[in-house]
Amino acid sequence: MKNILFTISILISSIILFSQNDIHTGITKTEFCKINPELTGSIYENTETFTIPSNMFGLEDEWAFRFENDTLTWIFFHKYNDSITKENFDLCLSSTEQIIAKYTEQYGNPDTTIVGDRNFVDPYEKWHWGYDVIEARWNNVNGMKLKVEFDFFGGKGVFNFMVIVNFFDKDYPYFN
Repeated sequence: MKNILFTISILISSIILFSQNDIHTGITKTEFCKINPELTGSIYENTETFTIPSNMFGLEDEWAFRFENDTLTWIFFHKYNDSITKENFDLCLSSTEQIIAKYTEQYGNPDTTIVGDRNFVDPYEKWHWGYDVIEARWNNVNGMKLKVEFDFFGGKGVFNFMVIVNFFDKDYPYFN
């Protein structure tokens, strides 16, 4: 039963991922809960976050929907991977490229694409502080800003691959 529910939640999150017509920043928590009545949120200070497990082209994590004062302000998928191998780098790069391709198919070409170093550099063989790999930004997706990025993050000897998808409100000031 648990596997069936997980599979259903993956399917639901995939539908949400690629058809955000009903779910967008600015809707109320009441409207969101009508679309997703099975979800419960976790509360921290003045925010409430609802999550749905998801598999984004091989990256398993979850979509999160953050409400501030009962209004949806942020939709995001953040996958952190601290197993620093070429295989995981290639998985993150491939997944990010597929996410960008899917959103390009759905929303048109990104307004900005930034291509960094798309090659794996093992920090234990050749020291570095991490680097940007690829990023795509859309300035208006159904009234929201969308950013997809893959970064090789490093600091103080701790490294992560980070694949991030963010839907922000159209007036979000820190997009760039």
